[in-house]
Amino acid sequence: MHRIQAICLGHKEKFIDNYQSIEKLEAQVLEKYRKYLVQTNVKEIYVPFILAYKSEVTGKEEILTDINVIPKNNGQWFRLYVKRIWDTCCVCISPFGIVPDQLPCECPIEDCSYQYCSKCVQSIKTCNNINKAQFYCLYCQNSSMNDARVNELLLSLLWQKYSVKYGIDLLSSTNIMPGALSNDISSRIIHVQSLIQTLNGKINNDMFISESVQLLIVRASTFIKNLKRIKRDVDKLISTNNDDDELNHCFTIYLNELNGNHDKVRKCENFIEICELLLYEIQQLEMKKFFPSLNDKMNQWENTLFTSDQFEPKIIDVFRSLEDDLGRNIIPSVSCRIGLIGETSAGKTSLALALRRIQDNYTIDFQSKELPNIILSSPIGVYKSTYCQLEFEHQYNNDKKVIFVDIEGSTDNDLYVKSGNYFDQIKKADCDLYIIVFDHSFTDVHRQWQQYIVTHLNRTCWIVRSKVDELFIRIFKQDVGQDFYLTDEMTRKKYAEKIMQRVRELGILDNKGKELSPVYFTFISDENHIRNQNLSIQTYVQFDLEKLINDIINLPISFHENRLQQMAIYATARIINICFRRGYTLNVMKYKILAGFAAVIPFLDLVPRYFARERIRQKFGVNTCSYFMKWWTGERDEFHDYLKEFNIEIDESDFKTSALKNTFKLSGVSSEGKVTNTSSIAVKTATGIGAAGVSISEDGLRTVGIGTTHTVRGLSVGLIVVSALLTAGMCAWSAVSNGKQMYDYLNRLCDDLIFVSGHVAIKIIKNNHEIRDEFLNQT
Repeated sequence: MHRIQAICLGHKEKFIDNYQSIEKLEAQVLEKYRKYLVQTNVKEIYVPFILAYKSEVTGKEEILTDINVIPKNNGQWFRLYVKRIWDTCCVCISPFGIVPDQLPCECPIEDCSYQYCSKCVQSIKTCNNINKAQFYCLYCQNSSMNDARVNELLLSLLWQKYSVKYGIDLLSSTNIMPGALSNDISSRIIHVQSLIQTLNGKINNDMFISESVQLLIVRASTFIKNLKRIKRDVDKLISTNNDDDELNHCFTIYLNELNGNHDKVRKCENFIEICELLLYEIQQLEMKKFFPSLNDKMNQWENTLFTSDQFEPKIIDVFRSLEDDLGRNIIPSVSCRIGLIGETSAGKTSLALALRRIQDNYTIDFQSKELPNIILSSPIGVYKSTYCQLEFEHQYNNDKKVIFVDIEGSTDNDLYVKSGNYFDQIKKADCDLYIIVFDHSFTDVHRQWQQYIVTHLNRTCWIVRSKVDELFIRIFKQDVGQDFYLTDEMTRKKYAEKIMQRVRELGILDNKGKELSPVYFTFISDENHIRNQNLSIQTYVQFDLEKLINDIINLPISFHENRLQQMAIYATARIINICFRRGYTLNVMKYKILAGFAAVIPFLDLVPRYFARERIRQKFGVNTCSYFMKWWTGERDEFHDYLKEFNIEIDESDFKTSALKNTFKLSGVSSEGKVTNTSSIAVKTATGIGAAGVSISEDGLRTVGIGTTHTVRGLSVGLIVVSALLTAGMCAWSAVSNGKQMYDYLNRLCDDLIFVSGHVAIKIIKNNHEIRDEFLNQT
């Protein structure tokens, strides 16, 4: 009989049963915590949990994989930790990663376990001057002498994901195969070269580049130089048929370079760090390039957060900076992102090359070429050859620019949407158009990708069947009875069109016989002699590569508008998450807490909670003053008036608070001014992260208190006096019972502001585009 006490985010459940398997234990524990399961559009629920315990041997947390580690019949409770695995920080909603600012940390209070990024942990400690830079958890509201350190268990799980993603398991077979070793080195060189090229492409001439970015480029360039030297040695051994000992020596040197210095304990740590840091900086530089005003605001506010008691950014400044930045961008100059997805070796990279009208030349003596003089592409291989998403901007003859995003191939068949699987990679690529590439049959996994892209991300999805030449040749031989390449000219002309029609009929059905949406048929081959053979097929039948290219060139203007809108939402969300969600949260800790004041207030904790929300809205600048003062003085809200000028139509049921109520037209009242749906925002919000418990509606309390001001003015004045006591802006946090509620409200208000930014952005974009068209027509 096992006695177990399970802890999940501060909630304790006890279990007594005779568990025979880990599966039975997991089922019972997770059933108790079903309220924390996450709803998705692909599957009903998924379980972002692991079961962990503290090892008596190491004293560290370890994943529970064996039921036999649980002590039996000793009268002691075995403490089990149900670890909720988030992929984002609970404060700034930034994704976890191996980049220094993104390391996953955890509240040191044993029964809490909320997770923070290392950047927020450092910010909390810096702000918490009262308690000598102790860590203060914003959820359990406890200070701790112990730092919220990096959770090694979570970091280890993160590295396991990266190990699979970056093909670490493939290295074991390369040391015995010289060609495989040479190709693996080439592949990793190309990855780093491509990322450096993408990073350099984001840098404007007048843009300030930090010292850390400059050092990263030097580090990556040195890494490339060292790998090129190793590849030359390997290629020399291949050409001279030298012995295996020298090849093993080269392999050892190669591994050391991938691992980094002797302090690195994980395989390929140096290579993975370089790639992830480059990807991180690419994302940061895009904001600087397209949204300089927003970026300057964020830097200004971040710098004053720790140096001034008057940290008071206003949300209207964010939206005005956004409007200024969007006015700088001409729609056609904004490149659409086209993501290529599919299983490993499905032909994604070959298709990307064909769409860019370039040949696979990355292996041609690239060691001696400087980076700016080489047109890069993703490496092509029999096994996994793309380890992280690589971007390639291409300009067609009509000056249309697109960015092809070669997303690493899928190696799993998991249909659940959870951090780390292929659905997550699709979302992170943040493309306007996704192309699913498959080479044999369109499976359930492909259909789930398609549904996820269309329904969940609200993006366009096309389907391409690659390597159709192989199917054509097989059907030709089967139906005609002759090999296509061995038959005469007359026979080819006679049957080719009929065979191609059969190919198209077979290619539009999935593995269950269901008809697919329009499918493009292409042939892409790696070897030159096969390519030449396939070109001979095209003299008799037409494939769809040119049609696909033409459709990409003629993507409607709405794709460019939506791309700029998504970039605007991301930039706005970043400044709201960092400067408002994190900034205001941390700034409140500078003020002394007055405990117990709620006990003397009528309505107990409801009144201070209401006024705290009032003060949050005022500190954000959402409201200029309290609802009562607006009623009393007739003063108007600047931010509300600003938003009303855009004449936007929004369904108010999409809001999580009533802060912006009556600001927009109700959905369905008028089609004029209606904007594109922004439900596909590629930005993480705080939904589900806020404190558990029921939030009292500020509307309900307003009805009880402020709504009675006409008849009970004395009560209202009394409440104003109470409001004046909350001079810290959000000092209702001081009430223990209200702290979590206030943080939950702050999160929901930030989510609403991000949501509104998408509607405002697309309205500004369309207005700017119409003004430019009108101006050009006049000239």
